[in-house]
Amino acid sequence: MNRIPQCESTPTFKYLRMLQRVIIIVLLFIMSLILLLATFNVIYFIVKNIIQEPLTQLSAENLMELFSIFLVILIGIELLETVKAFLMKEAIQVEIVVLVAIIAVARKVIIWEFSNGSTLEIFGLSTILLSLGLTYFLIRKTRFSINLSSKKPPIIKKGKFSTNAPSEKDSNKDK
Repeated sequence: MNRIPQCESTPTFKYLRMLQRVIIIVLLFIMSLILLLATFNVIYFIVKNIIQEPLTQLSAENLMELFSIFLVILIGIELLETVKAFLMKEAIQVEIVVLVAIIAVARKVIIWEFSNGSTLEIFGLSTILLSLGLTYFLIRKTRFSINLSSKKPPIIKKGKFSTNAPSEKDSNKDK
């Protein structure tokens, strides 16, 4: 049963960890570049529309397109935070992942043409949004994250999730 700790000390495992970190750094760079280009796209879109017509004359279509791009940038920033947190802590922050999903669904709601949607689609979208909202609330209440470097699965104690990593309270008790 103690094969996992022995495996971590092998050169192959160390190589895989290093490769994983390099891939994450490359992903961070690519995502940062895409976010930078998308931000320039938003600035270009605004400047182009101000030059073409007065700011008060922006059409609803143009505003919806602008909001859509803006929310995509926010989703990208949150994904960047998730990858950065994984690189630093080797833990998936579930709260950020759920927040990204909420922003993505909110983006869909904002840009969606309700006149073209069926009642079932609207009900499904609202159910997804309510479920994600409840999930986010529960995660915020418990401050839950998945620690991938831990050998033990997350456990529940007194209504709170534990990731088997010592909390600040636990480390203060030791002092």
